[in-house]
Amino acid sequence: MTGTDKQGFYFIGIIPPEPVYSEIRDFQEQISNKWNSKEALRRPVHITLLHPFHLAGNREPELIKFLERFAADKKKLSLAIDGFGSFSIGVIYASIVPTTELKELEKDLSLSVQRKFQLQKEKGPSYGFNPHITIGYKDLSPQVFDSAWAEFKEKLYRRKWTADSISLLRHDGKEWKVVLEAKFESPSSDTLSMDL
Repeated sequence: MTGTDKQGFYFIGIIPPEPVYSEIRDFQEQISNKWNSKEALRRPVHITLLHPFHLAGNREPELIKFLERFAADKKKLSLAIDGFGSFSIGVIYASIVPTTELKELEKDLSLSVQRKFQLQKEKGPSYGFNPHITIGYKDLSPQVFDSAWAEFKEKLYRRKWTADSISLLRHDGKEWKVVLEAKFESPSSDTLSMDL
C-alpha cells in the first residue's frame, strides 16, 4: 500500500466561533482538572455532523471538493446553546437547540457522503441525532460522574451564533486537525428566535 492509499480517519462537524469556542474549552479544562476527564480536550470544540469514518488517503482531495460544493449550496444557520445535558454513558455536553435546519443539514450531509463514498452505515443519518458539544467525555469515571453532573446540570449557559461553514477534520495519529473549512454560500436562513 502506498502512502496515498493509506486509510485516513475523518469526521465532519461545525466549529463554533469565538467567544463560544474558548468558553467551551474552559468548561472542558475545568472537567479535566477537577475530575481527570481529558478526552474532550483531544479534539477541537465542535458539533459532530458525521461521526468518524475511514477513507483511502488518495480520496481526500475528492472529499474536499465534494464538501466545498456541498457547503456552497447551503445557507448559514442560526445555532444556540441552551444549558447542559448528559448521556448515561458518562458524557456531559453543552446542549445545542435542535432546529429543523440543523437536522436537515445533518441528514443531507450524512446521506450525501455515505452515497458518494460508499461508507459503511454504522449509524444512519439522524440516527439518534442529538446535537451537542461534549465537555466531559466517556473517560469521566462512574465514580465522579455524579459530582461533575451535579455541578453542570443547573448551570446557566446560553449562547447563539450564526454557523457559516462545516469543517472536515482528520486524525494525524496523535490528534484531530481541521483540513477544510467549507463555507456556506447561499443566502442566510431566518435567525433563531431565542431570548439569550
